[in-house]
Amino acid sequence: MLGHSWKKVEDSVAEKVKLYLLERGGEEQEVKSANEKWRIRFSDSTITYYVKGTLFSTPSVSNDPAVLETWQFMESLTMPYVPPTKDLMIGLDETGKGEVIGHLILTGLIFPKEIYGDVNLIVGPADTKKGHDFEYWDELFKAMDSLRKAGLNFIVEKIPPWVIDKYNINKIMDVTYQRILNAFFREQHLNKCRIVVDDYGVGPTLRRFLNFLEKQGAEIVVASRADEDYLEAKAASLVSKRIREGVMKSIRENPDFKIDGLSVGSGNAGDKETAEWLAKWYSERKTWPWFVKRSYSTIFRIEGKTEGYRKLSPPIREELLSKEFLTGFNNGHLSIQALSIVCPSCGSILKSATFVTFDDGIKKVSELKCPSCNNPIQNAGFTLKYYCGYVVPDSSAIQRGLICNDLSASRFFEDFTIVLPPIVRKECNGTPRSKTELEGLWKYHSMGRIKLASPGSVREIPDNLTSGGRDEKIIETSLEYNAILLTADKSMNAFASGKNVFTIFI
Repeated sequence: MLGHSWKKVEDSVAEKVKLYLLERGGEEQEVKSANEKWRIRFSDSTITYYVKGTLFSTPSVSNDPAVLETWQFMESLTMPYVPPTKDLMIGLDETGKGEVIGHLILTGLIFPKEIYGDVNLIVGPADTKKGHDFEYWDELFKAMDSLRKAGLNFIVEKIPPWVIDKYNINKIMDVTYQRILNAFFREQHLNKCRIVVDDYGVGPTLRRFLNFLEKQGAEIVVASRADEDYLEAKAASLVSKRIREGVMKSIRENPDFKIDGLSVGSGNAGDKETAEWLAKWYSERKTWPWFVKRSYSTIFRIEGKTEGYRKLSPPIREELLSKEFLTGFNNGHLSIQALSIVCPSCGSILKSATFVTFDDGIKKVSELKCPSCNNPIQNAGFTLKYYCGYVVPDSSAIQRGLICNDLSASRFFEDFTIVLPPIVRKECNGTPRSKTELEGLWKYHSMGRIKLASPGSVREIPDNLTSGGRDEKIIETSLEYNAILLTADKSMNAFASGKNVFTIFI
């Protein structure tokens, strides 16, 4: 148990809490400062009421149920959040937009109204407005994660610093949040949901989708500081903070990113440690590591520049996507079987495209190529990243080492979720080239540059599985995750196309 706090508590409410505690054996103690009105020892916890209207309870080391009941009673009296109005609560919130270091983290979170009280007990009193160490967020996260069996679920996406530096990101956020909602709607009815969006400057793309959902019976709330009034938004914010802090922790602990004993700190430009690290790093290195947002005014001042970045509209090209896919996507259905790419050069509608890497004179670039006319399909990768975002590599792709090679150069697969089915893990077990690639994928996952998912168990895969059975299992994973298949195997490519699964062929 973590300690819990309740803010803006009126004296009359605090008196009810005090009476409740004393009636159940609580011991009133002497206050320790002028800031305290009263303090009561209850079981192995101490509850203090402060002059400024804050109630605070220290943790219960023994996890005494009586302390938990007390917290629930305090929650019932304060009720700072709008109570449930639908069967399902969905919150969308992000963190990291204002920080000079690190990714922007977007989270969508859903839970049924039946566990509203359980979520409130964990999330409600949490202080998400102040900086905390990773362990604070991680303990809250683990407590929330324990509610998955009761129906809580969340999806996390990242927008990396170099994308934030180059593009106006609201369109990217719009499409990403819409994809998260579509993933939830695979198993839920739209009219049963209350959807709360922390308003980052929601654009027309997401507005249109939210209007559609409202017409289907969903309740839609778009509000600034939504996490102050809606529990589902605060819960999403908490997950975002934990994911971001996990990445920041790995950066802080990496000796390659320390200089004269300094680490990057919190990543906020207002943090003294971060400011000192930025100034010291640039004075000695003159170049920035991947996690620094170079378009921020803090960086301009350090570099001695006066002109800011001119940001571009993100090259998300809906015209590359088949009408069937887009229609479904805009109606709340995300389907890899509906996904096709329209070649802008020859007009071919493709269920498979070829992966190519070339040098544009400045750097290596990776893109998809039309197998019909052999012309590159510009920005196809960027578009698929935000409209789909999931890739299933088979063992032939893993053995080629393609993804790690790409991440070290052209970054086509940056911020995709790489899903490794059990059959692929089994086939790759013990082979040197596969081991190198899998270790590399884990390294990029720990850096926050991709996400790895390893569903299922290798033990469940029989040793005598036929090639047809093996292909079926890989396709099942692609369908489950609405993921693009990545393969260097011609027969697998043909098999996937026959199942209407979009494929990138190496």
